[in-house]
Amino acid sequence: MNLTKKLIIFTIAGIGIYSIILLFSDLSLLYEKLRNFKVEYIPIVIVLIFSSWCVLYLRWVLLLKNSQIDIPTKNNFLIYFAGFALAITPAKSGELVKSVILKEKFDIPHSNSVPVILMERFYDVVGTLIISLFGLWFFGLKSVPIVLIATSIIILFFCAIYSTRIFNVFLRLFNKFNFFQKLVTPLMSLQETVKKSSKSKIAATSVTLTVIYRLIEAFAIYFILLGFNIDVIHYLSLAATYSFSIIVGNVSFVPGGLGVTEGSLTGLLSLQGVELSTAIGVALVIRLFTLWYGVIVGFVCLRLTTRITPNNSNPKI
Repeated sequence: MNLTKKLIIFTIAGIGIYSIILLFSDLSLLYEKLRNFKVEYIPIVIVLIFSSWCVLYLRWVLLLKNSQIDIPTKNNFLIYFAGFALAITPAKSGELVKSVILKEKFDIPHSNSVPVILMERFYDVVGTLIISLFGLWFFGLKSVPIVLIATSIIILFFCAIYSTRIFNVFLRLFNKFNFFQKLVTPLMSLQETVKKSSKSKIAATSVTLTVIYRLIEAFAIYFILLGFNIDVIHYLSLAATYSFSIIVGNVSFVPGGLGVTEGSLTGLLSLQGVELSTAIGVALVIRLFTLWYGVIVGFVCLRLTTRITPNNSNPKI
C-alpha cells in the first residue's frame, strides 16, 4: 500500500471519528460557536504553529549531526516536514517515511536514520510529560495515573535500551512477527544511537527544544481560545491541558490519538469552566491547526521530495 493510499485511509478514519463526535453534539449550537470564531486570529495561529515546527526541525538537525548524518539544508527541510504527512499513524510511526526518503535520495542506511526518528519520539514524550506535570497543580490527582504510565514507559524504554540482555529479548520477540522483522536490523544499532543521543548535553538540549515547541504551540492554542472569546484559562494551565490530552492520545495508541485527544481535551476544558458545546468546537479547531494543518503541509513536502536529485556521495555518515 503506497503512502497516498495510507494517508487517504487515515483521513477517512479521522472524518468518521469526528462524525461520531458531532453526532452526539448539539450541532446547531456548535455551528453557532464556530461561526462566531474570530478569523483575524487565524494568521497568528498559523505563524505560531509553523514556528513551533521550526524548533522541532532544529532538534532533528541536532540529532542527525550527532549521528554523523549531514544533509543539505533545503533537502533536509523538505524531508523533515514530509514526515508530517503520516502524523496520524499510531505513535507517529508513519514518520519513518523520512528514513525511506533518506535511503532513496542519499543512500543513508535505515539502521542509521530509524534510531534518530525513534529518539525524536522519545524526546517528544519526555518534553510533553514535563509540561503536563504542571497539570498536577491544576487538575489534582486525576492526572496522576496517566503521568505515571507515561513515566513508567520512559523508564522501561531506557532499561530495555541500556541492558543488552533485555534488548536482545525484544529483538528476538520482534523477529517472530513478519510486520516487525524489517525493523530488527535498524533496531540493532538503536542502542548505540540512543546512548549517543542521551548524553547529558544533547539530551538536555533536545528536551529543552521540545518544551519550547510545546510552549509556542500553547501560545497558538491560547489565541484559538481568544477567537472563541475565552479568556478564563491561564496560559500555563492551557499548556498543561493540551500536553496532558496529547499524552492520553499517545497512551491509547489510537492513530493520531484521533477522538481520544479531542475527547480528553474537551473534558479538561469543560472542567475549567468552558461550556461543553464550546469546548467541543475549541478541541476540533485546535486539532485542525495542530494536527491536520501539519498533515497537509507534510503531504505537499512529501510530493516535493520526489524532485530531490539522488546524491549518494555528499552526505557524511
